[in-house]
Amino acid sequence: MEENNLTKFKLFLMVAIYFVTTSIAAFAFGILQPHIGVPTVIIQFTQFGPTIGVLVIALIFFKQRGWSVSYGLGFTPIVLRRLLVVIAMVVVIFAISIIWFQITGNQVDYKHPFSLSEPFWIIIIAQFIGAAGEEFGWRCFLQPLLQSRFSVTVTSIIVGLLWGVWHVGIFAEGWLYTLSFLLFTVSISLILGELLRKTNGSNLIIATLFHTLINLGLLLFFKEESGNVVAMATTAVACFIVAVAIIWIHAIRSKSSSKDT
Repeated sequence: MEENNLTKFKLFLMVAIYFVTTSIAAFAFGILQPHIGVPTVIIQFTQFGPTIGVLVIALIFFKQRGWSVSYGLGFTPIVLRRLLVVIAMVVVIFAISIIWFQITGNQVDYKHPFSLSEPFWIIIIAQFIGAAGEEFGWRCFLQPLLQSRFSVTVTSIIVGLLWGVWHVGIFAEGWLYTLSFLLFTVSISLILGELLRKTNGSNLIIATLFHTLINLGLLLFFKEESGNVVAMATTAVACFIVAVAIIWIHAIRSKSSSKDT
């Protein structure tokens, strides 16, 4: 674990301020959106709450060393490879989910992209922008900040739990849906934690693409936002399977590398 100049108290304080600010900003954006008239199927303004949280941290702790924002957008060979892995993983996640739905006799609620209420190309662009607004906070700021003190796996679990709880609306859907959603966010966080290893700070493009593709997949295939527990739990378990697989692969490669040296 890499050392920095932040004490445990300052680290906790930064996380607390970030989370509270992010939550307040998301709540305010949620109230504002209906008055502006932008449909939530295109973009949810609440997604920009984490960006506001990072800006507040920057204003308060701009002179404090030991923290940074890993927002690099460089397309290095390793980043390009990770982007291809992202696409493959999302395909696997939804393949597992759809197959399980078919096996268990559940109906996949597939919606043709051109049957949506808004132009699909606009939805894609807006979803990418919204996902970037979230990931700028969760994976570009909070992940590197906590990773200065904890392992990648522990950090990913913490970020995943905070990210999940931040979606406060899940608690209105019942405990089973809530637990499924938390498994979903933790699993995605674990996947991204592994994908962001050794990317030289290019966290934003990788995390945003993964987040966008997951959101688009859910939009086209499932009704999890309507409180469908089966859809949420199925997707969560599929993400968890992929997360375990990628962590297992990394562990094997690490052991192999240590033996070679």
